[in-house]
Amino acid sequence: MSIVLKTIKIVLLRLFHNNSRRVVFVLLTFFLTSSIARGEEIGIKEALDIFYKNNYDIVKNKYEIDKASADLLEAKLWLNPTLSSNAIGFDSNGSSITNTGNTQLAVRVDQPIRTGRKRELRVASAKENLEAVKLSYKDFIRNILSVFYTVYYNLCLDKLNIDFSRDELKRFEKTLEIAEKRHNTGFLSLNDYTKLKLARIELENNLTNFQTKYLNDLEDFNLLLGSSKRLEPAKILAQEDFREYSEETLLEKAYNNRPDLLSIQKQIKASEYSLSLAKAKRIPDVTVGLEYDSFGTVYKPGIGGGLSFELPLFNRNQGEISRRIAEHNQTQIQAEKVNKQIMTDVRQALSSYRGFVKVFDSYKSKKKEMENLLENSEKAFSLGGITVLDLIDTRRTYKDFITKYNQTLTQAMLSKELLRVYTGETK
Repeated sequence: MSIVLKTIKIVLLRLFHNNSRRVVFVLLTFFLTSSIARGEEIGIKEALDIFYKNNYDIVKNKYEIDKASADLLEAKLWLNPTLSSNAIGFDSNGSSITNTGNTQLAVRVDQPIRTGRKRELRVASAKENLEAVKLSYKDFIRNILSVFYTVYYNLCLDKLNIDFSRDELKRFEKTLEIAEKRHNTGFLSLNDYTKLKLARIELENNLTNFQTKYLNDLEDFNLLLGSSKRLEPAKILAQEDFREYSEETLLEKAYNNRPDLLSIQKQIKASEYSLSLAKAKRIPDVTVGLEYDSFGTVYKPGIGGGLSFELPLFNRNQGEISRRIAEHNQTQIQAEKVNKQIMTDVRQALSSYRGFVKVFDSYKSKKKEMENLLENSEKAFSLGGITVLDLIDTRRTYKDFITKYNQTLTQAMLSKELLRVYTGETK
């Protein structure tokens, strides 16, 4: 590897010595480009499919549905019977057990039976809770989707900035060639020529910084996808026209679709059933028993039965009823908060969307003017009409403008996706 690096160094030195700037630039661009390990490019729809399937947090959270299903299964099960056996009247003489003649043997089976519709209410509550958990799972996906879209469009912005920086390097090479000719013919001072070569270093550093940020964001992207292979988003098709949305329409859609609101409504029903179950527990359950007995010297067997239940004299389940009432009230207050949260989310998302679109439109309206300004400045410099400092200042202004243009473009596209997230459209 060291021999290869030494060879490259010798070649670059010779190229610099021969002023073969264009070849040097091609080599430099190659090494800067190849420093990024390329992965398989996928569109946003394919990325979403992988995200829904493999994201670690989504997969882990899905087991909450299995746990709620297990609670429903348990609620449907009948209580187990109890088998008991007792024997007395036997004696041990050390080596064997003998019958004393006064023997009693009892075998009993008891079956507890729930009363007051307890099993029915427990099943109904578990069913509503299962539906609530399913909706909460969808809401979990909705919330984490905002992270996905943010990372995705950050990568898209990184790509736009990398492409722009690479194009700027290529474009600046032509300016340097003109500057070199003017310097060699005595029309450009060494001081100004050096300033231009130093300006090129800034362009190279910008490209390096954008590539570094892209690699870091790419790690976040692949962690979110939970993919076994390296993936990266395909180049986005820039959407420069953004539609207007009505707040009323978005709110109506959110109230119909938001899974957190639908989930809390199911939780309210589940809490109502839980409260009814707590009240039903004031009615004592009944235990029905069947017993087989044999006793006495005759040891004649007999069969009998029994019935038992608690007497609700002191504990009428007052504590659990009070707890269930409090839980029900809490759930209703939470439902009010969710309604208010939906309104806040939609209004803030819409406000952000409109703001980003307005800012982007202002940059879009001046983009052609900025491109013409840079082009005219480059032509003027080649003819000696402007100074090096004027050209560098114009290029810096152009670079800042395009960087902000790309940023506001991706922010507008991201805010459009977040509008869908806040109205409950997860797919």
